[in-house]
Amino acid sequence: MNSKTENAKANDVLNEHWADIKEVGGSLWHFRFMLWMVCHLPLFLVELITAVICFFFWLGAVPVRMRSRVYLEHLHKAGGKRPGLFGTYKHVFSFALSMIEKLLGWRGAVTLNKIETQDDDAQEMFDLLNRGEGAFCLCSHLGNIEMLRSLTGYGGFLTKKEFEVFPVIDFSRTTKFNALLRELNPDLMDHVIDANTIDVETAIKMKEHIKDGNLVVIAGDRTSAYARERNIVTTFFGEEAKFPEGAFSLAGILNAPIFFIFAIRKKDFDIRSTYELHVVRAKTSLDCSRKERPERLKMLLCEYTELLELLCVKHPYQWYNFYNFWEG
Repeated sequence: MNSKTENAKANDVLNEHWADIKEVGGSLWHFRFMLWMVCHLPLFLVELITAVICFFFWLGAVPVRMRSRVYLEHLHKAGGKRPGLFGTYKHVFSFALSMIEKLLGWRGAVTLNKIETQDDDAQEMFDLLNRGEGAFCLCSHLGNIEMLRSLTGYGGFLTKKEFEVFPVIDFSRTTKFNALLRELNPDLMDHVIDANTIDVETAIKMKEHIKDGNLVVIAGDRTSAYARERNIVTTFFGEEAKFPEGAFSLAGILNAPIFFIFAIRKKDFDIRSTYELHVVRAKTSLDCSRKERPERLKMLLCEYTELLELLCVKHPYQWYNFYNFWEG
């Protein structure tokens, strides 16, 4: 294969939108094996087996390595750590651990004492929930925000008053793993709002969820699979990148307090680690005229990306967008 063909293939890989990348990671029985490990083996042994499996996957997954490298190099240029020879392997391994975390959380194996709040606006959000008032939360593919959602399904709360979490998610690209999660806890899956079918009726339901003292949560760091042209552009790690307009516009439609929320493993490669819970109240209000809305959305996005950059630098291998973010 000549260099021109190789370069063309590399460009094709790096120009793919995330929604066009096929789900990887094997068939359902691979995920069932993962669940078996979680249920029957000590966690240190689960980590060891996962590390070995990930190594052989990483060796053959050239496109995954290329996409991971793009992100890690952007991060390094902006002041983050140099990824090194095995940086992309660490990224893949960390992602595999996040999937195990989800299984642990959804089967009720994670307790509240593993979550550490920070010196931020967490108490403000807890006070809000204790008063029976809800909020709209912007999360990301950094860390594992699903840990909190799974805890509420097993009676664990960081507040005196119980509340529910209603995540807005595009599950169309992770069907195999989702099937396993539904088996583990079908009630939690029933709380999921399909990101691809949001309409007026869905928005009314989300408003009711918030009015009843619950959280509606959506990731703000992945453009829509079906409305790719609806995006907001801002600088992210030194280069222009697209973010989903819909996620940030939804904050204005729901007209609720806005928080940025992240749950991140304190130790990047240890699933026995405690989790850092970061909660920051947005300073930008979307209670404005239609004319002011675009500027306010951009301000809200900038608040979000500044915090996301800081946390990515601190935990570089826990951001799980395995595509060329600056092209998608």
